[in-house]
Amino acid sequence: MHMLKRAAIVAASGLLALAASGAALAEPVTIRFLTQNKVEVFKPSIDAFEKAHPNIKVEFQTVPFDSLTPQIEARVGARDPGLDVFMVDSPRIPALSTKGYLLNLNEFQARAKAVTSKEAYGVLTHKNDLFALPLWTSTQMMFYNKALLDKAGIPHPTTDEKARLTYAQVVDLGKKAQASGAKWGFMFEQITRYYQLEPLFTSIGGGTGLKGPDNMEPDVNNPKWIEASKFYASLFEQNVAPRGIPINQLAASFAAGETAFFVAGPWNIAAFDAAQGLNYGVALVPYFAGGKPSTPTDSWTIGVNPYSGHKTEAKLFAEFITLNATGNGLTTTYTPYITSNNEAFGPYIDAFASRLKPDVGPSVRKVISYELANTTVSRPRSLGYLAFEQVLNNAFSDIRNGADPKATLDKAQAQLKSTLSRIR
Repeated sequence: MHMLKRAAIVAASGLLALAASGAALAEPVTIRFLTQNKVEVFKPSIDAFEKAHPNIKVEFQTVPFDSLTPQIEARVGARDPGLDVFMVDSPRIPALSTKGYLLNLNEFQARAKAVTSKEAYGVLTHKNDLFALPLWTSTQMMFYNKALLDKAGIPHPTTDEKARLTYAQVVDLGKKAQASGAKWGFMFEQITRYYQLEPLFTSIGGGTGLKGPDNMEPDVNNPKWIEASKFYASLFEQNVAPRGIPINQLAASFAAGETAFFVAGPWNIAAFDAAQGLNYGVALVPYFAGGKPSTPTDSWTIGVNPYSGHKTEAKLFAEFITLNATGNGLTTTYTPYITSNNEAFGPYIDAFASRLKPDVGPSVRKVISYELANTTVSRPRSLGYLAFEQVLNNAFSDIRNGADPKATLDKAQAQLKSTLSRIR
């Protein structure tokens, strides 16, 4: 074959190969995103991401809350390359990272620190390495029924920190409201869950319930924990809060106008606004006299599968819905989850408050902003957190149903000491 003709054929073959390669690169990459939310929650942010990255498609997958962590462990444990990005409840980060189920994201450390609070950043790490990016945070507020308080001659609580009520004061006022017709005086939305009850123990000075190296030593039966648990037990013994109502029906009790004071999250506001005849206000969460104001925080974060077949694209998406202020803000369009990104928080809280009733919106803005900036206490970061939470949730349920607080906490302490020693 003539040398020039042969060269032309080789060159043509190279061009064809290059074209084929370019066509392959142009093929869309699909990443799979596992959550426990409805698709509507993430649709605005996914649409914006796909518009900015036309070659990346996000396939949304959802499972019930209780199935999310088992799904992650099963799929990542099997080194499934088809799972790319997933939501992680922040207390689970130490355990999942230790098992090798979370990709190290230290390349984002500086940016994550820049857009989150010190408290919010801390929950993303384990042994100083970054294993998740900050999606949302959370706080609580005390809702009150204006009509029930007016009927009992009780002044409405304010959003002024100097006038924050103590737990004892709220209980006394709740009893007064009950005497004037309220069915329930004071209750917590998550009435047997550690997330919402943790502030009882931290406010009174008892600590989070875990201490020592890596928070692997239980401390749930110290005198302050017992004191706070006796207060908790008294809510049910004195019929200020109900025993028999399932936890998922307590918000409905407030919406129905039955409860005077209700500590709960802002995700309830849409239902309360829609409730016929309900006139409510919001105030700061109570605290123990002699202690310090304390509110629960933390929420969902974003992790990347270390065995993902598309790590680069997965990290781009994780970065967009967390560290990018626009992307993070879009994840709160459908529901009032609170942005973890400080740059997104201002527009978020303004938009959220503006959608509320004129007599509620400014108070909601003030309470959320103040509590997040001043009173948050994260759940303890520990390899044993899942066991810790389960034991305590069972203990709270027992105390709610009449078990002796000290005996119950002594039993929980022994269980945790045994369980955590095996996890070590």
